[in-house]
Amino acid sequence: MKNKLFTALLITGTIIFQSTICQPVYALKSYELDMIRIYKQVSPSVVSVLTVSYENNEDAFMDPSPKQGAGSGVVIDKSGYILTNNHVVEGASKIDVAFGKKIYSARVIGVAPDNDLAILKVNAPANLLVPAKLADSSKLQVGQTAIAIGNPFGILGRTVTAGIVSALNRDVKIQGNIYRGMIQTDASINGGNSGGPLVNTDGQVIGINTLIFSQTGGSVGIGFSIPINVAKKFIPSMISKGRVTYPALGVSVLTINNELAIDLSLPTREGLLVLSAMPGGAAQKSGIKGANKIAIIGNAKIPVGGDIIVSLDGEKVTTLQDLSSYIETNKDVGSNIIVSVIRGRKVINFKVKLQARPSPKN
Repeated sequence: MKNKLFTALLITGTIIFQSTICQPVYALKSYELDMIRIYKQVSPSVVSVLTVSYENNEDAFMDPSPKQGAGSGVVIDKSGYILTNNHVVEGASKIDVAFGKKIYSARVIGVAPDNDLAILKVNAPANLLVPAKLADSSKLQVGQTAIAIGNPFGILGRTVTAGIVSALNRDVKIQGNIYRGMIQTDASINGGNSGGPLVNTDGQVIGINTLIFSQTGGSVGIGFSIPINVAKKFIPSMISKGRVTYPALGVSVLTINNELAIDLSLPTREGLLVLSAMPGGAAQKSGIKGANKIAIIGNAKIPVGGDIIVSLDGEKVTTLQDLSSYIETNKDVGSNIIVSVIRGRKVINFKVKLQARPSPKN
């Protein structure tokens, strides 16, 4: 009996010994601890945005079934203002914001449609309103860590994914809309992540996750975020006025390429040929001239004789996207800009005071 008891204790001891020595407790690596820290720091500032809308067509009138949508948002101050994408809430009849399992009604108080941004206002308890810290996105570097937090597919709750900043200043054209100066990331972004934050390793928001390139609808590692500096530029106006005004030079232009320069005998092979300057617009008031005659190249009629824009504030511009991106990123309505043009064979610098872009007519 003693021998049997001894044997049993020995086996038990061996099992305990092997369990202790051969199965050590896993120690989290430093980068894992960083991810955990960042998630715990930022996630209280991230909300789910839940919408209900009705299709505005005859079928919807006959069968007005609600269409449910979902996205994400980020708390930006203690007053209950939440930053999200405009496309998340556009056309919604009802908007709710979820802080985990706690849901509160919200309303849109301001939009910047050209930048796909919107501000919501929610009346939630102060303890739930944890403002996120906003970074300076001009300091971003390709290759740095990027972490996305949001509500993928609208059903999963807060989720975190990590990757890097793959590229900067991407101009992305989707369904006729041009998103300028976007941050490209390979952090996994899916439907429902729209409007949520992309953050750095300090837990600061560097961008607002907005769209992906995908043939399947799921993430393939090509996601795009609006730089937070763009949002910071428009947040005050969205809150105080409900809308934003965009600065405009007031010209229509044609991009010059090598072939066009030869056909029209232009003095430069790159730049923007001014076709027209809007009457009373910023460019015309400063003295910039549009076309004064028509040239026929093959079957095409091209207005010519106008100035050729070659730089803005000394920054070279060769495409309409260059011109639009520079003005949208660096200027406001009422800002001055130095527009350098070629007229004949001379370079002339014009100081232009930018005006508000006319609102589109319905």
